[in-house]
Amino acid sequence: MRKLKDQNLPTSDISETSISVTDLKHYFYCPRIIYFEKVLHAKPNLGSQQIGSGEQHEEYVKKENRRKDAIYYSADFVGASKMFFVPLHSHRLKLSGTVDLIIRTRDNEYVPVDYKNIMSNHGKIWSDHKYQLTAYALLIDESFDTCVRRGFINYIPEEKVIGLEITRSMKVFVKRVLGDVEKIIREERLPPIKVSRKKCTGGCGFKFLCPEQT
Repeated sequence: MRKLKDQNLPTSDISETSISVTDLKHYFYCPRIIYFEKVLHAKPNLGSQQIGSGEQHEEYVKKENRRKDAIYYSADFVGASKMFFVPLHSHRLKLSGTVDLIIRTRDNEYVPVDYKNIMSNHGKIWSDHKYQLTAYALLIDESFDTCVRRGFINYIPEEKVIGLEITRSMKVFVKRVLGDVEKIIREERLPPIKVSRKKCTGGCGFKFLCPEQT
């Protein structure tokens, strides 16, 4: 296994400052994914099951469009409108992302819904999913001149929908993490992994590059 410096991969362009919500999710899973993708521009080795999962995710979200109302999430959503796969961008935050579903209530409340084709964390929201939804809330706040206070994660395999209160402190935290992500890209330094070597399964797809896995 060759070392990182011997991989002969291109490094990042300093002008590449835009960060995606998916980048943020990856950071919370493991900061090294940011380095591999945004600095080395490496592609993950994903299994066929992971690739197929993305296709199933999109088909499931499309089915939501056939629901007459959004009462699947909350009784007070009756009569709400729904927007699917909404691309959003913030020049101020240098952040972009596509929200699976935005529910707009009759009271003009905007509620993001994110779909995950994996199991929940024993009935709870995974940490990276929590802050991914918060990042979507920041984009919606700016794009629609509103203040998102709640959202939902739909764990497809369990048909389990979990609500999340989105607080101001969560939004402030995500903004701070955006700076951490940008720093990894700017300084081009390999950050530490978030889990111990024994617990790291390499499910991120970068086992072939990560020094902890060689």
